[in-house]
Amino acid sequence: MENSENDPFAEAQKAESLRQQITQYAAAAVRYGRVDRNWVNTWLVRLGAQPIPGGAKYQINMPVTGVFGKTVYASTRAEALEKFNQEVGRVAAAGQITDGKCDNVYDVQFLGWVPTFFSGPEDLPESDTVPGLDALKDDIRRMLKQGVSEQGWGHSYAVDALATLGLAPLPALVHKTVSVPVGGVARLDVNVFEGDDDEVVQAAAASVMARTKMINIKPDEVGMVFAPRPGSDMGLNLVDDDGDVEDPF
Repeated sequence: MENSENDPFAEAQKAESLRQQITQYAAAAVRYGRVDRNWVNTWLVRLGAQPIPGGAKYQINMPVTGVFGKTVYASTRAEALEKFNQEVGRVAAAGQITDGKCDNVYDVQFLGWVPTFFSGPEDLPESDTVPGLDALKDDIRRMLKQGVSEQGWGHSYAVDALATLGLAPLPALVHKTVSVPVGGVARLDVNVFEGDDDEVVQAAAASVMARTKMINIKPDEVGMVFAPRPGSDMGLNLVDDDGDVEDPF
């Protein structure tokens, strides 16, 4: 019997089977695990597999000209004109007509400019190269590793997927506690008395912060993890068993 280990046709069939199976697992992860579809599709295109279809919200703009119309109720034309001018000022200040207050635009003319996307995901470019069987196996493992560590892909589901696909298992899963600088806003409850000024409230809030070891914060900006300690193989600032941040330097 002919050995099919190095048969290009047999390898191509195996690769196509792997692509179909990882697409099925990825579709389930998007549907049930809330894994980001754009992230999944970026990987699938890289693997030479079909991306997962799905709707997205697109907002598209194009400049127009027209005539603004507004119905107003008044006793005289002078009063009506005054009310209309107030509405014109309101719309001009808002820069848009979206509030549904019976505002109308007539004689609309599109200026012939190219429509502009205001929001919505970019279309994924087609991959220039399709990985061979060995590279495909490695890429699938990298995809699942990143999915578990960054995208919330369930670890047990990733393990099952690799076993079903006949690929090498993931390394042992370990947990690290790291310190990351975050800028944001925290809401605190402070005890002050009626009539206390802002300075008193500020002092009370500072006192609460000094006594509090952990708060919930709505982040405005998330920084990079701290630089690694000399000789460390992880670019992380680890937290010890007592919850204190170890000196990264």
